[in-house]
Amino acid sequence: MRRRSAVLEALELLRERAPTLSLAQIMVFLYVADEDEALPLLDLQRRAEMSAVQAWRNVRALAGEDLVQVRRWKMGSITAAELTPAGRDLAARLDAMIADASPIAASSRVAA
Repeated sequence: MRRRSAVLEALELLRERAPTLSLAQIMVFLYVADEDEALPLLDLQRRAEMSAVQAWRNVRALAGEDLVQVRRWKMGSITAAELTPAGRDLAARLDAMIADASPIAASSRVAA
């Protein structure tokens, strides 16, 4: 039996954990998870190429799923997002899936 691709496994894990998340919210989660410290919303907007309103709505949706929390950043007046313990657990599970990944296209299906 062929192993499933990590992309499919990751999407199913995300759907299981938070079935109402949109693709934009998943991308915001991954941007926040990619940081070692809280990510200022201004940086998130730039990286995700979205407006301030879109970034804020996506972060709020993730906070509602207990995956992200919002707090004041180092400068005090800047808002930043960071993973909650549940968000860090989900990110760790996604990382483990990727580390144990199988190719999306099995070698027997690749055209010569």
